[in-house]
Amino acid sequence: MPISVCIAVDSACDLAASIMRINAVEILPISVKTQNKTFVDVRDPILTTEFYKNDLADKNFDAQTRPYTAAEMSTRIEQELVLKADEVLVMTINSARSEIFQNVRDAVFVSKPKFRKIRQQSDKSTSFKIEVFDTGTMFTGQAILAYEAIRLVKQERLRPAQIVTKLEAIKDRVRAYVLPKDLFFLKNRASKKGDKSVSWFSYQVGTLLNVKPIIECYKGETAASDKVMGFEKGLEKLFDKARAAVRTGLTINVISKSYAGNLKDIKDTRQYSDFKEFLANREVPSMLAVMSTTAAINVGPGAFSIAYAE
Repeated sequence: MPISVCIAVDSACDLAASIMRINAVEILPISVKTQNKTFVDVRDPILTTEFYKNDLADKNFDAQTRPYTAAEMSTRIEQELVLKADEVLVMTINSARSEIFQNVRDAVFVSKPKFRKIRQQSDKSTSFKIEVFDTGTMFTGQAILAYEAIRLVKQERLRPAQIVTKLEAIKDRVRAYVLPKDLFFLKNRASKKGDKSVSWFSYQVGTLLNVKPIIECYKGETAASDKVMGFEKGLEKLFDKARAAVRTGLTINVISKSYAGNLKDIKDTRQYSDFKEFLANREVPSMLAVMSTTAAINVGPGAFSIAYAE
């Protein structure tokens, strides 16, 4: 009997909803706590867009994300994954930015006997294995590596342990960028988690002069890598970086993009349309997702992200 393999990502991963659906990618959710409620982010693009529109745009609105604990992760794996596949590859956001990686690893270590018992009771003859992979990146960067993992399963028939070996060798080639539209969110929300991308002085000057930082995640480190005058100029610079990477050659043949809002708004920009035509002329696939709630809480509505593996 062939081994069945499942890919699972946390809900911070900006993989396009259609790709998740077609490839039966499982979501490990993240809890989002607001002043009045707590809800579970399972990457529903409609609900997420409504959240941006109705809640997140209010600057008096406060929200925080909380990863599932090891015990909650164990329950989720037991309910959603143990009987779905024989082997699972869990791909998490950069472990330096979140406890998700450690919590999943702890859940797997502690709960192996329970998982085995569930399989035996359901007459599953094969063992159950989980590989947990720290992508070392975030959001659209995660999506790049998840896209490649799906390809390695479907086209090369690799198993999770083999996929991890391949991805470990290339994950440091992934560059992920975020362009905020409003510095308020990066200054006041991301800073609560220790993010130093925007200082008080930079915020004041940036707000006054419409200067936007470009935030880069590369080799596990996150920092402001550039500054631009205005959001449109920022889009142009990001797309120019991606064009240069495409001309040089991509390690993973796809460009990943996400937007914190109605996707039509970003699609209607000239910069996006020009870049889409550029990719089409070179037959480079791309994907666009509604930005994860986890990302948007920290960088604000209207933010744009792009990633590629150079």
